Amino acid sequence: MHAIDAIYQEHLARRKLPSRDLLEKHTRRITDESLARAIAGRLACALPSAEALDYVGGHLRAPLLIVAAGIGFWAYCLREVQGIKTLATDRFAPEDNPRFRRPGWYPVRPMDVLEAMRRYPDHDVLGVCLPPGLSLQQMYEAAPQATYRQLFVVGYFSQDAFGGGREGIMSEPRGLMFRRVDCIARWGLEAADRQTVLIHTWHA
Repeated sequence: MHAIDAIYQEHLARRKLPSRDLLEKHTRRITDESLARAIAGRLACALPSAEALDYVGGHLRAPLLIVAAGIGFWAYCLREVQGIKTLATDRFAPEDNPRFRRPGWYPVRPMDVLEAMRRYPDHDVLGVCLPPGLSLQQMYEAAPQATYRQLFVVGYFSQDAFGGGREGIMSEPRGLMFRRVDCIARWGLEAADRQTVLIHTWHA
């Protein structure tokens, strides 16, 4: 077991999550990709911090749908710490997922990202490490009737993404706003000009 696993065990036993700073004391030291993949396989590709869950919990306006949920660690943490029950989906259930082949932390329904977004247009959406090539625009276009939907996307973004801004207009024609929130722990493997962050988008 890695120190990161132990930190989560200790905090979740008290229905808390570790801070980003505490997680980074360990993740910043990790430069071995196989070790990073092993931790991600047990927990998540982007580790939920106390600040990340506080942000999502404090801004939700609707039931929460998690897409690309992996083995359901974010969904589990949201339930245990924030008391938020979510609908978690991924292309495969954890035990059938070629990346994991193990029981999940939380029930994950097998469902494609865009199918889930079309099926549940009344839900806000949290996406953790979305499949390559899937854009925020595609996600909003999946259910055009979901005009009040918010997206919370955790991903590995260039510092120049969204014009390098921290907050502003993402799409004037669509009336979409965005905010970039630095609440996810960095890994030693991250490139200097990229970092894992939470992007919050909503209709103005």
